[in-house]
Amino acid sequence: MGNFVRILRALVDQYTKRRIPKASAALSYYLTMTLFPVIICLYVLLGDNYDRSMQILDFVEQFLSADTTMLIRRFIIHVAASSSTALLIAALMVLVTSASAAVRTLQSTIGEMQGGQRFQGLTDLLFSVIFSLAFLAAMYFAILVMFTGRDFLEWINGYLPFVDVRSSWRWLRFLLLGGIELVIFWSVYEVSKRRCDNYSTLPGAILSTLAMVAMSSLFSIFIAVSARYPLVYGSLASLVLLMFWLYLSCQIIFLGAALNVVLRDVLPPKSENMEET
Repeated sequence: MGNFVRILRALVDQYTKRRIPKASAALSYYLTMTLFPVIICLYVLLGDNYDRSMQILDFVEQFLSADTTMLIRRFIIHVAASSSTALLIAALMVLVTSASAAVRTLQSTIGEMQGGQRFQGLTDLLFSVIFSLAFLAAMYFAILVMFTGRDFLEWINGYLPFVDVRSSWRWLRFLLLGGIELVIFWSVYEVSKRRCDNYSTLPGAILSTLAMVAMSSLFSIFIAVSARYPLVYGSLASLVLLMFWLYLSCQIIFLGAALNVVLRDVLPPKSENMEET
């Protein structure tokens, strides 16, 4: 109980001293700028397949508001109507600049938490660009895994005519999505550690994954039962809700990183525990 109280106090201290709300606002802004170029790039990587893009959006719709998914749906229709090499090049340029800025914001905030940043100067810039492109590749891979998993269950269902294995995909895809999120969060926390740091980043990744799933579910329920936000924001409601969802997501990411650092500082290393015993 004593360790839990110390961890909670240290977590609140990190939240206030490192200005996590301010860092989350900056990160959500860059992610908003990154989202639409990512959609363009993914659309091209999917072979300009409009139907497959709509299938992905139908799944994402369960975590976002109806207005936000409608905004993205209209944007995909625009991309499908004007898809070209020039559009892809422009999307890649915006993606690299905005996503790399988001990565640098993430790295600097986590660096403040742990007492130093891993990449600095030109190395930080190069790493942010490379990580941005790697994140795009990871998103593409995650989409392929989602579709391949459904096709795999349909293939199994062909050999099991008396069992409807395909119905398992309704809940299995959420488990698969959670696993992909866990890997992404763990990778972000792991590459942010300095070489001299020796602490586990898995607790923060697990916390962020669970919190992200819970927050997205509660957020979608809240939007479903609330119908007054368009009266306040008008035509900007969908964009505002998207940025607010990203803002909450960024806070979760930073809190996961803060938990890792707090556990490093509050709990004694395993070697000390072994010496005491």
